[in-house]
Formats: sequence, C-alpha cells, structure tokens
Amino acid sequence: MIPKKLISREEVLGGMPGRSVKKANTLLAAIENLTARLMAQSQPPVGLILAETTLQERNHAFLEALAIGREPPLRPTIQAIERYAPQWLALVPDDPGIRAAVARLLADRYPFTEQAVPQLRLALGLDSPAVQEAYQRLYHQPLATLYAPQLTWSERIGWLGATVSARLEGLPPFWLTFALTLPGAAGLLALPIALAQVGLATGLLLLIFFGGLNLLTAVALAEVTARSRTTWFGLGFLGQLCQEYLGQAGSVLMTITLALNNFFVLIIFYMGVAETLKDATRLPTEIWIAVLFGVCLYFLSRKSLNATIATTLAIVFVNIAILVVIPLLALPYFQATNLRIGTGSLVESNSFTPAIWQPILGIMLSVFFSHILIAAYSPVVLRRDVSARSWIQGSGAAILFHLFISCTWLIIMNGVIPPETLTGTVGTVLSPLAERIGPIIHLLGSILVVLSVGLAAVQIALGLFYLALERLPARSTADRLGDRARFWLATSPIVGAFLLAEWIAVTGFGTFTNLLGVISAMTLPLLAGIFPALLLAATRRQGDYQPGIVYRLLGQPILLGVIYFFFLGVIFIHGALIWESGLSRLLAFGVGLAVFGSTVAMLKGGALKPRLVVELRADQRPGKPSLVAVTCNGQAMPAEVWLGYPTGEEPLQANSGAMRSVAGLRSARLALPPTSARQLKVWAHTITSDGASQDLPARLTVEGGATQQTFDLKSTGGQVVLPLNGETYQLTLMVEEARS
Repeated sequence: MIPKKLISREEVLGGMPGRSVKKANTLLAAIENLTARLMAQSQPPVGLILAETTLQERNHAFLEALAIGREPPLRPTIQAIERYAPQWLALVPDDPGIRAAVARLLADRYPFTEQAVPQLRLALGLDSPAVQEAYQRLYHQPLATLYAPQLTWSERIGWLGATVSARLEGLPPFWLTFALTLPGAAGLLALPIALAQVGLATGLLLLIFFGGLNLLTAVALAEVTARSRTTWFGLGFLGQLCQEYLGQAGSVLMTITLALNNFFVLIIFYMGVAETLKDATRLPTEIWIAVLFGVCLYFLSRKSLNATIATTLAIVFVNIAILVVIPLLALPYFQATNLRIGTGSLVESNSFTPAIWQPILGIMLSVFFSHILIAAYSPVVLRRDVSARSWIQGSGAAILFHLFISCTWLIIMNGVIPPETLTGTVGTVLSPLAERIGPIIHLLGSILVVLSVGLAAVQIALGLFYLALERLPARSTADRLGDRARFWLATSPIVGAFLLAEWIAVTGFGTFTNLLGVISAMTLPLLAGIFPALLLAATRRQGDYQPGIVYRLLGQPILLGVIYFFFLGVIFIHGALIWESGLSRLLAFGVGLAVFGSTVAMLKGGALKPRLVVELRADQRPGKPSLVAVTCNGQAMPAEVWLGYPTGEEPLQANSGAMRSVAGLRSARLALPPTSARQLKVWAHTITSDGASQDLPARLTVEGGATQQTFDLKSTGGQVVLPLNGETYQLTLMVEEARS
C-alpha cells in the first residue's frame, strides 16, 4: 500500500532496532529519496502537458520506494545530495553516532573531497567534535579518512557541471522566467518565407500587431498561473487549470486541443528537422525523419528525457546566441535594393488571396507562442517568486525580446535574400541563406534546429505517450494487457505521426511553412488567445491568490472580449475567406462553433461566479510560514481567525502573518462576513520539505443562516467547493494531524 504522507524523521528512525549503523541505513535511504524527488522537480514537465494522474503516479513512486526499501526511480548524485542538504537537514537526528554512520555510508557510495561538500558537512555536523568522536568510536579511525584525497577527471567534471547547473538554476526569478518562457525558433525559420509576398513594411506591422497581442495573452496566462495554487505546487497544468476554473467543458476542449496540436506539431517538427539536416548533409529527408523517430522511441522506452532546468536554460542561451550570430554573419551580404515591396503587397488590389494569407496568419500565431511554456514552468519560478511580480513581468519581457529578434531577423533576411528567392523557397529560410553565405549557416542552423525543434519533438512525443497511456486500462488489469502491449499502444500516436511525416516527405504533399500555418490556424487561436482570456476572467473572480502586480486594464471585460472574438474570428476567417476546399471550410466552421458552444457551457457552468477561497497551509519547508489565507473575488480579504491549541485559542488576522506553530494545532475557526461571492472553496494542505502539496486531514464544518454542513476533507482531496448566498458564515476546521 502506498503511503499518502511523507515519512517523518521519527517514523524513519523511531522503531528501528539495533545500532546507529542500522538506523543510518534507513536515514540514508530517506535522504536519497528526498533528494531524488527534488531532482525530479528540476526536470521540465514531460511533454509539458503532464496530467494530474501522471503527477500522482510519479510522486507515489518515490514514496513507495521509501516504504519498501528500494532505490528511488531517479538515482541521486552526491552533487545533488550536497545541493539539497538544507532540505533534508530536517530528517537528521541529533544523535552523533547516526550522523557519523550516515557520513561513512555516503563516502562508501560517493567519493567526495572535504572542500566539495560544505553543506553536507554542516547538515551532518561533521566538523563538530561530538560527531568526530563518534566516528572514531565506530570505525577506529579519524573522520577525515572518509574524504577522498583527490577525484578522478570524470568526478571533477561532474562537480563542475553541478556548479554550473546550480548557478543557472539560481538565476533571479525575472531572468529565469525570461529564459524559460522565451518562444521557440521554429516560427522564425519560416517567417521570412511566409511574409515574402506582403513586403517588409507590411510584415513588420503584422509582427508588431501579433507580438503586442501575444504580449497581452502571455501576461494574462502568467497571472492566471500565479492566481492558482494548482500550478504553484505543480498539481497540474493547463488541463487542471481549465477543469478548476472553466469546468468540464473547458477541460475537455483543452485536452482535445492539446492532443491534436501536439500530434500535428510532431509531424511538422519531424519535417522541419529532417529538411534542415537534409540541406546540411544531402541525405534524404525520409532518412532523417526515421532517425528522429528512432530517437523519440529511445526516450519513450526510458519514459524520460532526463533533462533539467539547467539543461533547458543552457539550450535557450545557445539558441539565442545562434539567432544573433546568423544575422551578424548575414549583414555583409545585406542589399537595400532587396527591401522593395513584394509582389503580393497589401497595397495591390489582388493581394488578398488564399495562397498568400493561409500561411501568414498561422506563422504569425506560432512565432510568439510561449503559452504552454508559461503553464509548464510556473511552479519552477513561483516557488522562488512569492509575489509573482518577476514571473508576470518576465513572461512579458520574453515576448518583447522575441519581437525585437523577429523584426531584426525579418529585416536582415529580406535584405540578404531577394524576394523572388524567398517566394520560391520551401522548407526553412536556412537553405537560401546558406547559398548566399556558406556552409556555416547549415552548421549553425542544424544546431539550432536540433536543440530547439528536435528536443521539442522528443518532449511532445513523451507528452503524447503519457496522454495515451492514461487512457489505457488501469494496471490492475495488467493480466489482460501486459507492459509491452501498453507501451506500444501508448506509442501508437507517435508511430502514426512518423508514418504521416514519411508519407508527406515522399509525396511532397506539404512544406514545413505551410503545415505549420495550417495547424497553427486551428489550435493556436485557442491556446494563445481564447483560453488565456477566459482563464483570466475566471481567476480574477475565483483565484486562490492575489499576485503582487496586477494590470487592471488587462482584465477589463471589453479588452478580454476583443481578444476572445479576434482569435475566434481567425478560425472563422479561414473557413469563410482563406481555405478554398469544402472540407477545410467545414472543418474551420465546425471548430469555431464548437469553441463558441463550449464557451457558452463554461459561462452557464459558473466560470465567472465570484468565489471566496480559504486556505489553511501547514508548511514544513525551512523558513516558510504556515498560514491562513482568505481571498474573495480574486483579492486578499481580511478575516478574523482563531487557532485552537491544547493551551487554548489564539487570534490571527488572515493574510497578515504566519501561525505561531503548526505543532499541536487542533482547529482553525473563521468568521466570514457577507460578500458578493457565490462559491466557497476551502483547502487544507501540508507543504512538505520538498515543496509538494499533500492533503491535511481535517473535518470542516460550515455554518450559515439556519444550515450546518460537515465535510471530511480526507475523502475530498483536502478541499471542497460549496455555493454561497451572501450570508455570514462561520467555518471550523478540526485538524486531525499536523506536523511541525
């Protein structure tokens, strides 16, 4: 049976028989398990769309490993044990013998020098006379002998990598947000080709317009994630956000949109990588598609990319450098005569044709698309940025920087490559650019595509794999469906995308630019515009938290309505004016009507009803306060709170400060005045030392008017949502278990 709670220090050591060494083995297992959990948190979300059940399975895997005494799913390194020593310090007892024994076990497993582990030495007290004497007594030699006299070259590289990773991940929240949410390079590679027929001036105007629009929606989504504790503590991503604030209709629409988007984007990325590498190596596109598919299969078999936030940051910085270096290399070939207006300029009467506008709108939507990254990386930054100010501002700064890069890229590419060459190009802009400058462009372009598009393809493949895996029968029926069959069934979407990509490459059915434009026209209006607008409107009324910075204008109903109907209109415009085939038009109108109908269902389901949120949080993290927070209609609300301890009740003002202590807490009583809220959400949970949120067993009593209701929060996931009618309410939370 999988335990629901982290095992405390007393539970780990209290009942263990025998000497210190035996207890030390159990303590070391707990330290390694907690370190592995923290290492897992530093990995980007698999496929960026992990669902809630997958997250629970991952967390349970660590707890189960500790409960039955096996190695955790992710093997910790000595560098990680050193880095996360402040987090596992709470597990270490004061017993010098146990501390000395743990140090010896660590030295037997992981060679390290004395200078390399200052935090580990502090956590175990290895510099204290008591632990040194205990070590001498246990092992009949000085404690200094456990340190390695020197490290091998591979071990030194490991420590150097850990130092660099720690510095990258230790970036200030603003710059961490900026790097993690910077839009990818895929849209830039197709941008000059898509805009070739409308001319440079029109292209720049379109970039500025769509860049500004995506700036609004990216900042809106950043605020949404900041207002939701679901994303704060990594309990879910876009699907769970929609379920909580937009209801079942929003969740279903988001799940379908993400699944279709990722399936077709995987095909497009197969082709984008293959076409770029074909130009660089002269090997056929079909071979490179097969190679990328094989790489995806490899990581699917491992069920992880094993990348970290530091790895992601390093790749982002390399990509930025390449996006700057390529234009610099192109500048000597710049010719102002190439900047003349293209043959399909808007100033010409025949410019508005499907052949011109079909890829343009899609590329415009994809160039600035960073919204999935914002949803996925929010827990990483918000753990460090409590006010969410840097998180919201950094997300906007990433869009503005990418707008500058896009405009610069477009100007230089148009000045280097003649318009007639761009209009006749299929694939990406790298091929004609390499013909002008030389093979260095193929080299840099290949690195850029592999690091950005290639790794994104692997992430998307993993996301589709887990999405399909969750739709298969539960493991309790594994006697009818073995692990191998489950793997290949979950892999079927990736196999299907591979076969379609190969068919497109063989038949020449489409190009990277055209396909990116088509899929962007159907899914990105939802992901980049419609959902951020709806979620912001909902969370400003129902959010769990008020961020430290709120742009009031962004939440105005008129502005949100304009954003919503503009992106919805993009879908209908494709059906009415741009796409010519009957099937395509029917598809566009069908998608548009489905989106509008789902929106009506969301609103009828109460997506915009004001909500009052009461949160009781017992925080086990060092230096983090336990608190009672009350939020009404998206804003912090003062409320009187009485905390019950064995010695009596103590008053506390909600949102104003930390509890004196969680240890011994028996109850929390709140008096809530009449408000405009029509829903009440009560959430009692514990934040463990590794930052995970777990249910806090409690019994809730709600008294209002002549009614009284009681709920067992153990059976409701630690929270409950109830209707309100504007009366005065009194809440009582009887806590069954609270740990210090």
